[in-house]
Amino acid sequence: MTKTLNILELTSACIKLAQESGDIIRDVFKSGSLGIEMKSIDDPMTKADLLSQQHIIGSLRTIWKDIQIVGEEQCEIPIIDKQPPIDLLSNDKDCIDKCPKELKELPIEDLIIFIDPLDATREFTLGRVGCVMTLIGISFKGKPIAGIIYQPFVDCNGDGTTDQSKWVGRTIWAIVGGGIPVKGIKDRRSPEDIGKVILTTTASHFNDKVQQAVDAIKPDKLLRAGGAGYKSLLVIENQADVYVFPTVGSKLWDICGPHAILLAVGGKLTDPQGNDIIYSTDPEKIENKNGIIITISNHQKYIDLLKNFKN
Repeated sequence: MTKTLNILELTSACIKLAQESGDIIRDVFKSGSLGIEMKSIDDPMTKADLLSQQHIIGSLRTIWKDIQIVGEEQCEIPIIDKQPPIDLLSNDKDCIDKCPKELKELPIEDLIIFIDPLDATREFTLGRVGCVMTLIGISFKGKPIAGIIYQPFVDCNGDGTTDQSKWVGRTIWAIVGGGIPVKGIKDRRSPEDIGKVILTTTASHFNDKVQQAVDAIKPDKLLRAGGAGYKSLLVIENQADVYVFPTVGSKLWDICGPHAILLAVGGKLTDPQGNDIIYSTDPEKIENKNGIIITISNHQKYIDLLKNFKN
């Protein structure tokens, strides 16, 4: 008999674990002892990355031992006794009224959880913590169906801050299908930016290919920022119209959670040629080798502008 699970229960657990991950990340940052190691050139890992991933995966395994999980870090997962709650959404009226029946009986063998325990690690090590977040995405048969973003270093308005006394954290989550509203977001477009084309892209990996893509789109405003999750959130919350990174660099754990939330608000994510991203455990497909483009609307317009872009 095929084992199944309820997406509301899995999402509940992931929401709580992302929040607890945020506590771990804040504690490590406050300690001043980050335990920085370099996985490769310009690719740091810290104690917070490891502890966060171990906590999330170890906790999920207490309930769903057979589910496929892909995390960014290569590390041993300790045995954890405490189970995460699976009933956080049991009284959510939107979930009760709108969650499709089929999402409550999903075959576990067709699900993959993608975890970036600490997105924007480089910025974290430099003290630029406003763009740091934990990302958890859930895919079903290669497509994202639920996503969770947790921002540890934001104030009550959801704005990044270095003032530790104002850190309250923010949770954003979505389930795709059925019209369940995305939770935790708001429209952040400033009045002076209405009508402008705003593009966001990398701050730390800007190169000729990225510049060519920016030149092709010709935005009115360019936002360079750290963290794939953070830039995705800029699009989700309407601070940017398009996020382009037209080269190798991002991984499936960077985008699965944000991708689900993006879909739930009517946005789109593909590679720069317009091809869908397929979520898989295949090591050869973990990296988005052709890059990504994320939009809140008019996706094809930006694909067309990039059509002469050569990899």
